Amino acid sequence: MHKTTTILLMVLLPLVSWSQEADSAYEYYEEPAIYRATETRYFDLIHTDLEVSFDWSKEQLIGKAELVLKPLFYAQQDVTLDAKAMMINSVTLKGKQNQKLSYEYDGYDLQVKLDRMYERTDTLTLIIDYIARPNEWKGTGSEAITQEKGLYFINSDGSDPYKPQQIWTQGETESNSVWFPTLDYPNERCTQEISMTVQDRFRTLSNGVLIEQVKVNDSTRIDTWRLDTPHAPYLFMMSIGEYAVIEDKWKDIPLAYHVEKEYAEDAKAIFGHTPEMIGFFSDVLGVDFPWPKYDQVVVRDFVSGAMENTTASVFMEQLQVSKKELLDSHWDDIIAHELFHQWFGDYVTCESWSNLTLNEGFASYSEYLWNEHKYGLDEADYNFINDRESYFEEAAEDPKDLLRYYYEDKEDMFDRHSYNKGAAVLHMLRNYVGDEAFFAALNLYLEENALESVELANLRMAFEEVSGEDLNWFFDQWYFFPGHPEIVVTETFENDSLTLLVQQIQSEDFPTYKLPLFVEIWQGEESETYPIILESEVETYQFAMKEEPSLVIFDTERQLLAEVNHAKSPEALAFQMSHSDRFESRMEVMEALAEISDKKLIQQILIQALKDPFYAIKQYALNYMIDNKVKIKKYESLVLACLKDESSQVRSYTLSYLAETDFEEYLEEFKKALEDESYLVQSTALTYLFEYDLPVDPKLIAGLSAEKNINVVLAMSAYYLKQDGEDSFDWFEEKIKVVDDETLYFLLHSYSEKLIKASDARRKAAVSTYAEIAKNHPTYYTRLSAYQGLVLMSDLEGVSDLLDEIKESETDERLKEYYDQF
Repeated sequence: MHKTTTILLMVLLPLVSWSQEADSAYEYYEEPAIYRATETRYFDLIHTDLEVSFDWSKEQLIGKAELVLKPLFYAQQDVTLDAKAMMINSVTLKGKQNQKLSYEYDGYDLQVKLDRMYERTDTLTLIIDYIARPNEWKGTGSEAITQEKGLYFINSDGSDPYKPQQIWTQGETESNSVWFPTLDYPNERCTQEISMTVQDRFRTLSNGVLIEQVKVNDSTRIDTWRLDTPHAPYLFMMSIGEYAVIEDKWKDIPLAYHVEKEYAEDAKAIFGHTPEMIGFFSDVLGVDFPWPKYDQVVVRDFVSGAMENTTASVFMEQLQVSKKELLDSHWDDIIAHELFHQWFGDYVTCESWSNLTLNEGFASYSEYLWNEHKYGLDEADYNFINDRESYFEEAAEDPKDLLRYYYEDKEDMFDRHSYNKGAAVLHMLRNYVGDEAFFAALNLYLEENALESVELANLRMAFEEVSGEDLNWFFDQWYFFPGHPEIVVTETFENDSLTLLVQQIQSEDFPTYKLPLFVEIWQGEESETYPIILESEVETYQFAMKEEPSLVIFDTERQLLAEVNHAKSPEALAFQMSHSDRFESRMEVMEALAEISDKKLIQQILIQALKDPFYAIKQYALNYMIDNKVKIKKYESLVLACLKDESSQVRSYTLSYLAETDFEEYLEEFKKALEDESYLVQSTALTYLFEYDLPVDPKLIAGLSAEKNINVVLAMSAYYLKQDGEDSFDWFEEKIKVVDDETLYFLLHSYSEKLIKASDARRKAAVSTYAEIAKNHPTYYTRLSAYQGLVLMSDLEGVSDLLDEIKESETDERLKEYYDQF
């Protein structure tokens, strides 16, 4: 599972902590603050065979499930299945003479009374005839997974011409039991076969391989998919839609990318690194991709960022972009994340949600591994530091154990601790044991636990067997305690001796950590690296040397998950900028610029930053120059060189700096930028040209007006805000129908601004658009944007009542609290 992360979410999440109230007839709440044991297994689920068809008008699934089970050890006379919000028609024991069985059903548990006592040597097959009614079930949801309906119909009646008809499923954590009866726990595992009856125009996808397609009549067929390797029920999936399917392969493993037909030509650009990723991960893990095929499908209105269903990952619609959009940003991180789950999560599965980081921590760390391999260490460190800072923000408000056996709801486990902290801990473990031992231990962990469910001890024992060291100290302090080290480093030099005073100042509720690390000491152009191990709250280290060091870098590898305060002189920072090859060390200098008053040192650092090989350092320098109104004179050649940088981000920042410096002087650069291959750069140039009311080629405006790229749409919205004709309103109305969630959030705000001065007739027409989004859009922050737009039109008749109606119908606690302010 990959969490959706955007600036929007980071801004809006603080409104209130996540909670979505279950309001169906089949509500289910777990008791808070109790021990969350691994689910007790009474039966072993051997195989699941599903035959399903769909009632689009009712948004229901008509199903028949055959479950092959056997008692795990103790004899059993009844079996309890998870089956949420279903209509159960019958339960039958399969045999020579199929026998109807009695059962009790409360909308959550299906308790079946068997015909006799079954021993562990017995196998039985249950046939359940049922109707799945996903709209009757609303779970609590989470920050990572916003709904728990399990089965989703998109544009079910086909009334929305801007949205395709689709069906897709999302099973994590325990939502697949909304659409088929099962034992819905991560420590269960079975093989599967799914037969889907669909209209002939649709393409289907499920786990495993397509083994049969049978025509029922001129318009209907049955597709049967089979996976002969057992996996957890939460990883079952289906998707149905009118897709273009682009084939690829890794060795003899078939791969496919399922996208809407409009993006058929872009699919390989979006997902094209997949074969290389599979090869890289297979090599470093020493375990080849363990499944018979791998599909990736993009769906509309997905309830998360992505999901790692076995052999078939599902992604949110934002991945559908053009080749030109990929020049500004790519989706490799999320693609790598879901792919790595095929080993960590699908092949070896956490035995309980308390152990979720064994799935998500590894998947998040795969992003680092891929970036390091493909794009270099700076890129890997840059993204990793951002994720680490995101964890620090969460930990500041609510520090938690990484491995948690006490939580209110299983969905609470999908947080920045399980993902970001989990990845950071693995990174420290890698640095401690070394690359060779790290990957040898991962190989052992995968091979010893293949197709099994695991807990943290399995991972620890693999590392201990490879390294030969008792690693309880490492696993205990990082997995079983909340928080992280907060360290103050003080350096002094006197009497030919450098003294480092290192203090751990974190709360006494957190442990005093054992922290192996390196200290790098520079004298002139030479450096020495010293290993140290912190084990006490206060420690002192002394290093004999004849002259004061030019620079001291604590934690040379920048691998600690710790907040470190190490005061350095401006001169040391300038030296660090030109001598350290680690991204975090250089970024540390950039972030300290505001505290430096020496103009010569600032100039020295900025010159070095503008020459830096990594784009993010250049961006930070340009942003600093904008914020501090740094004149261009001493930097002109370097700044103009940035206009030709390979990074569109750098080119865009450079234009912004030139606009703030002397727009008229560099006007030609903005005109040239209109021909840039990057949407981002074009959009930046357009924004300033529009701001100064300068003419732009009408053909270019017409062409860009049709685009859905977020940067282009926001630039063009600034243009249409200034236009008076009715067609300028029509542009907003039409664009609102076709853009993605994030773009829509901003566009609704922009259109609200335009509507303030619009006619009452136009505003009244807009009310219905905003109301529909505020009531029904699947993304909470988009509903918020629409609601805010309606507030600006509350002087119109009936809008105040409409706002009250929306408040009453809203189920997201974050929005309910916000709406109550009005």
